[in-house]
Amino acid sequence: MKKVLVLFPNDWDKTEFAKEKYRGAYQFFYAGPNLFQFPGFLQLPFFNVHRFISRCLRVARSLKVDAVLSTDEYIGAIVAAIVAKKLGLPHSDPAKIIGAQHKYYSRLAQQQHCSEASVNCDLIPRKIVGYSPSLRFPFFVKPVKGSFSLFAKKVENRAELQNHLGFKWYEQLGFNVLTKPFNQLLSRYSDLEHNANFFVGEELIEGIQVTVDGFVFDKEVVPCGIVDSIMFPGTNIFERFEYPSKLPSEVQKRMFSIVRRLIEGMDFQHAQFNVELFYNAATNHIHIIEINPRLSYQFGDLYENVDGLNTYQILLDLSLGNKPRFSYGNGTFSHTASFVLRTFEGKQLTSVPRTDEIESFNNKYHESNIKIYGKTGTRLSGEMRAIGSYRYGIVNVGAHSLLDLFAIYEDVQDSLPFTFK
Repeated sequence: MKKVLVLFPNDWDKTEFAKEKYRGAYQFFYAGPNLFQFPGFLQLPFFNVHRFISRCLRVARSLKVDAVLSTDEYIGAIVAAIVAKKLGLPHSDPAKIIGAQHKYYSRLAQQQHCSEASVNCDLIPRKIVGYSPSLRFPFFVKPVKGSFSLFAKKVENRAELQNHLGFKWYEQLGFNVLTKPFNQLLSRYSDLEHNANFFVGEELIEGIQVTVDGFVFDKEVVPCGIVDSIMFPGTNIFERFEYPSKLPSEVQKRMFSIVRRLIEGMDFQHAQFNVELFYNAATNHIHIIEINPRLSYQFGDLYENVDGLNTYQILLDLSLGNKPRFSYGNGTFSHTASFVLRTFEGKQLTSVPRTDEIESFNNKYHESNIKIYGKTGTRLSGEMRAIGSYRYGIVNVGAHSLLDLFAIYEDVQDSLPFTFK
C-alpha cells in the first residue's frame, strides 16, 4: 500500500480519494488548512510557509510516505514539490512552478516560446507615481500572483488604473497577507527578480474560452483534452464546463501544438498542467489566458466519464514516479459537463437539498459528483462573488448525448431543491 501525503486538501480531493477504487492500494494523509475558507483563512496572517514545510517533512518522514501532492492553486503545488524534493521523492522543479504561477514571467515565457498566441504585457508597480505604462488603454490589470481573480480589473485610462491601485490601508494589509507566502517561496526557491508585490497589465483579448489539460512525464508533453467554458449570457461568469470540446478539430490541433511548445519551452517536467486559452472565431486567432501548473480538480470527473481515467489517477501516478496511462474515449459516456449552480440575487438561502435527496440523485446518476457550497440561513448579499453572483453548488454528470446531458441538468433543478427569499 502506497502512503500519500496530500497538502492543502479541498473537498474535491477528499471526495475522490475516499472512493472504493483507491482502497487497499493507497493510504492518504492530509496536512495544511484551506487558507481561503473559514476557519482556515484566519491562519493566513500568521502563516509561515517555511515552518509549514518543516512540519510536513517531519510528518512525512515519520509516516514514511511514498508521495507528496497537492491540487491547491495558491501555493500547494510549490510546497508539495519542495517537500517531495527534500524527501528524494518524484517531484517537479519548484522554481518552474513559481515561474509559471508568476503571471508576468509566465507572459514573458509565452512571448518567447509561442509568440503567435501571446499578448503584450507590462509590469506595473503598486505605486504608479512616475510610472508610464507601455500598453495602450484600455487593458486588463491583475496581481502577478492572484487567487480567485482578486484585485483584477479592466481599466480604461490612467485615472482608473490609479484608482484601482489606490488601496485603502486594510486593502494594502490584505494584499500583503495574500502575497507573503508566495514571496517567501520565490525568494528562497527561485532567482526571479520581481516578487508578487507587483501587478501585470495585459492587452485585451476575447473569444471562446477553453482549458487544455495535460501532463508531462519523462519529457513527453501529453495533452489530455480540451474543456469548453460556457458563460451565462451577456457575462463572463461560468455557467458550465463541457467535455469534449465543440471547437473544430483543426483549432484543437493548433491549441495542442501551442501548449506543447509552451510547456517544453518552459522546461516544465513531471507534473500536470492546465492552460486556459481564447479562440477568436472572427480572426481565427488563439491566445493564451494563463497557465496553471496543477491538476484541474473540478474536471477530474469529466475525463473519467468520457475517457475512463480520472485525472486524479494521473496525479497519483506522477507523484509516485509511474508513467500515467491515458487514452481517449474509453469512458462510459460520450458527453459530460460540470454545471455551476449560481444566483445573481443576494437573497437569503432558506434551504439546501437534504442528504437523502443528494443520495437519491447519486443513486440515479451514479457517476455524478455534487458539491454544495450554500448553507441554510446564509444571506447571499454578503457572499456575492464573480461580479455580483454567488456560486452555491456544482454538479458534474455524464450522458450519452447532449440532449440527455441537459435533461439531467433539468433533473438537477427538480431533484436538488434550493430555496431563497
